[in-house]
Amino acid sequence: MALVLAAAAGWSVLHQTAVAAPVPAGETVDPPAPPTVLVFVSGAVAHPGLYELSPDARVADAIAAAGGVTTLADPGHLPNMAERVNDGRQVNVPFLKAGTTAAKLDINTAAEADLDAVQGMPPGLGEEIVQYRDEWGPFTSMSQLHSDLGVDSATVTGLEHYLRVVLPQQ
Repeated sequence: MALVLAAAAGWSVLHQTAVAAPVPAGETVDPPAPPTVLVFVSGAVAHPGLYELSPDARVADAIAAAGGVTTLADPGHLPNMAERVNDGRQVNVPFLKAGTTAAKLDINTAAEADLDAVQGMPPGLGEEIVQYRDEWGPFTSMSQLHSDLGVDSATVTGLEHYLRVVLPQQ
């Protein structure tokens, strides 16, 4: 019988749940931070990037956090908006394929205000494009934004969805 009591006492010691230390009266306890997930939103959204969301968030919430889809999104190939997001995953909104996009803006004729309104256009680049055209003549390729104006390659690639170079008729 003593062996049974000793075993029962040992079991109860091993299986006790941890009890939180009491909080002195008058002090507040900060609740634990709610868990979040980190999601990368890319493609035809206003502001691609990393977003911290609730673990209950849906793909629609992730896209909304990125500013929503742009007019260049392919509506027939959008991701499942009702699907839950997962930590460390990517939500990609595909662009329309070439040939089905809205007319691209010609950097050789576009006004500064029109260039500034282009999705992903860095501040001041519209003005630089117009100044370059006025001083050096028309652009012959989009790659000149990188080589002549110092725009990083990733930005040039993103702008190619909205801009084009039309060479003047000779």
